[in-house]
Amino acid sequence: MNILAIDTSTEACSAALLRADGQVFSEFEVAPRQHTRLLPAMMDRVLMAAGIPKNSISHCAFANGPGAFTGIRIAAAQAQGIGIALGIPLLPISTLAVLAQTAIDRYGCNMPLVALDARMQEIYWALYQRDDKDLARLVGRELLTSVDAVEFDGKVDRGIGHGWLDELRAGAGFEVDAELLPDAKSLLKLAQSAVQANRGVDATAVGINYLRNRVAEKAKN
Repeated sequence: MNILAIDTSTEACSAALLRADGQVFSEFEVAPRQHTRLLPAMMDRVLMAAGIPKNSISHCAFANGPGAFTGIRIAAAQAQGIGIALGIPLLPISTLAVLAQTAIDRYGCNMPLVALDARMQEIYWALYQRDDKDLARLVGRELLTSVDAVEFDGKVDRGIGHGWLDELRAGAGFEVDAELLPDAKSLLKLAQSAVQANRGVDATAVGINYLRNRVAEKAKN
């Protein structure tokens, strides 16, 4: 299988490809408000680097939020277009899970608490645990709350994401990386697990995880 992964749900834009032989090819750039221009070129470049045509993609994964509304839609629309055109399943995966996986890959942490700034004095956040396959697994559920409603205990070993505002960082007894952003290269690992678990979704029925209104909307091309 050849899995394409894309993410535009934060300031970062990224694309990655897992080729059937296990080789990974990826592109990543922090470029706010430039995702529409960058993403198609990134996808073309990872396909070119892998030496495979677009019609050999077997699955397309994308970070489906929460995050920037416009950004989420960009990746969702691209993924949906690919899924419909090629007749392949999509793998929508939480942006918070991708961020947690990026943290595990970067730092080897066991229990990252990830948080993204949701504006209006609120944050999207969730606690993840590294499993025996080094994959991020959700502990509890993803939440949208005020900063002062966030709870964590001694099990947390790393804070990740720009949702770690000053008032939240003040109570942390562990290292915090407020600059780390989700990366499609880490998304690939979660996508591969989703394929193995047969969690693919038909492109016409894919949903977006806005979390704020808890309403899943279909992506529009």
